[in-house]
Amino acid sequence: MTTTQAPQAGPATSSRSTTASRLPWVLLVGAAVGFGLMYALAVRTTSGQRVDTGVMDAVTVTGAQHRALDALLPDPYLLLALALAVGAVALARRVRTGLAVLVCVPLLVGATQVLKAGLPRPQLADPWLMSNSLPSGHTGAAAALGLALLLVVPRRWLPLAAVLGAGVTAWMGALVVMLAYHRPSDVLASVLLAVGAGGLGLLVRGDTGSGARLS
Repeated sequence: MTTTQAPQAGPATSSRSTTASRLPWVLLVGAAVGFGLMYALAVRTTSGQRVDTGVMDAVTVTGAQHRALDALLPDPYLLLALALAVGAVALARRVRTGLAVLVCVPLLVGATQVLKAGLPRPQLADPWLMSNSLPSGHTGAAAALGLALLLVVPRRWLPLAAVLGAGVTAWMGALVVMLAYHRPSDVLASVLLAVGAGGLGLLVRGDTGSGARLS
């Protein structure tokens, strides 16, 4: 009697599987470390505050340009609603994928507000007392939409989703700096929070190897 053995995974397959299983934790830990460093350098040091605010001041627009760019600023509440709608659609077809979006998006946006209100900003380089603005809630909402798309699209659409998400986030981030609503570190801090939220989303989704499908 002959028996047929199931094909065994080769070294390359095993290596890809190990990398995929570690990816959520790499994103979570990397984002946490990056956020901590961003806050420590840009907010808690005199030179960091000086450079951060100086860059914002250098690109800030005023007058008619300010009004024109402000009109182009995406509505963060609309972006958040779209991200949650993506999660709701996914929930109806793939529960864990939908849950990943509906857990991570509110956490990401909520974290921007909680951290901004709770983190102190010492008066080091600013000539007047300024409240902490790190991280940017506007940028967090834009990144949340990009994160939602990345979590739900099929694998073949991941590059397009990445481009769209990065484009919306970069557009929002550039505008809030040019309008002097946020410093560059505020924008980068929100992007780091989105990276961490992405790691959490992969854990919730339970499928770190490929994008979940809506169909």
